[in-house]
Amino acid sequence: MRHLLIAWTLTVISWVAALAVDPLSPWHLPAHTFAGAMTGATLLRPWRHRTTRRTLQASVSDAERERAEAQATAASHAARWQAIVDTATEGIVTIDAQGRIETFNGAAERMFGYTLDEVIGRNVSLLMPAPYQQEHDGYLHRYLTTGERRIIGIGREVVGLHKDGSQFPIDLSVGEGQNDGRRFFTAVIRDISDRKDMQTKLAQAERLAAVGELAAGVAHEINNPINTVINCAQLIQDGDDTASNCQVIIEEGKRIADIVGDLLQFARDDRDSPQPTSISEVVQRTLRLLGENWKRHGLRLQVEVADDVPQVLARPQRLQQVLLNLLINAKDALMSVERDVRSVRLSARAERGGVTTTVRDNGPGLPEQLGLRVFEPFVTTKRARGGTGLGLSISKSIVDGYGGTIEVESTPGQGTAFHVWLPMAPHE
Repeated sequence: MRHLLIAWTLTVISWVAALAVDPLSPWHLPAHTFAGAMTGATLLRPWRHRTTRRTLQASVSDAERERAEAQATAASHAARWQAIVDTATEGIVTIDAQGRIETFNGAAERMFGYTLDEVIGRNVSLLMPAPYQQEHDGYLHRYLTTGERRIIGIGREVVGLHKDGSQFPIDLSVGEGQNDGRRFFTAVIRDISDRKDMQTKLAQAERLAAVGELAAGVAHEINNPINTVINCAQLIQDGDDTASNCQVIIEEGKRIADIVGDLLQFARDDRDSPQPTSISEVVQRTLRLLGENWKRHGLRLQVEVADDVPQVLARPQRLQQVLLNLLINAKDALMSVERDVRSVRLSARAERGGVTTTVRDNGPGLPEQLGLRVFEPFVTTKRARGGTGLGLSISKSIVDGYGGTIEVESTPGQGTAFHVWLPMAPHE
């Protein structure tokens, strides 16, 4: 608007000057109007250019300021997230699609004993003991090509490898993300050594409590062969065949030794590494400890476990503890009901890359309000009879530690079944 006013002012001045010189000329108005406009435009051109240049410079300055502010904000957010990662109490490790370590926070450094510079760009299997170390790249490749999940998006308890070669239990959860079209994986790692030590102590206490409960059955099992030994010795003294009676004495003596050995092995603090374990052998040792106690109470135990059931990767004593806990719970449940036939069926079958062992009874079933809470510590239906409520909780922690699952299936008034699935041991 200011430009137009200046141009019109110059035009009017041109008119006045022209009329003063020759007021009768008919060309004064258009000629001087054009002249005034051109003169105004000529005079204003440098001023308009300066104004336009200032406007453009202001626009560029605003854009640069906004860009700088955006960069500062992004840098602030990045620094804040980096500070959060660095000060987290859990180890945080990110890897690329090839398994190479990209970030390694302070908690991970303290946990594994490596510095950031020592691990950047190296394969994450560096932090894993065998056999996970050899299997990791194959697992990652299988996930990227098939989408099969074993840990990613699920989480589980595994074992970590310290720089000095020592192993320690960890709780591992892994998530997947993308940045600029590039896939990466973030692992959140928690050292659960203290928790596992506490679970070990609780398991030992629960195992010793089970030994006390087994004492009556074991005493009966030992009493029978002792009586046989005494009778054979008496026969030898009376002049009966020495060789055959001595053979019976030897066999019964071995039977006593096996029972005592099973009891001692079960009570022993088991800290050995998991090993290929035969479900069939664990079942046989467990039944020797239970002895004839079931029959004296009018309970029927049906065993369907073939000798060729595949081995699982576990600790025999720990697996025996799980089995004994489930069988004793089934016996206690059946003792609380009156039925023509009170029975427990123990079975094992290979499925889903592992072995499922099932303990099923036809007792009263679990109260509906319990549900999956039966696996929580101190939850028990046997409080009045001295139950601690730790048996199933410890059993679950043992099974989880071997990468397995334990599930319960119950119908009030009809019975309960516990299913323990454990992965097969790798073939040697």
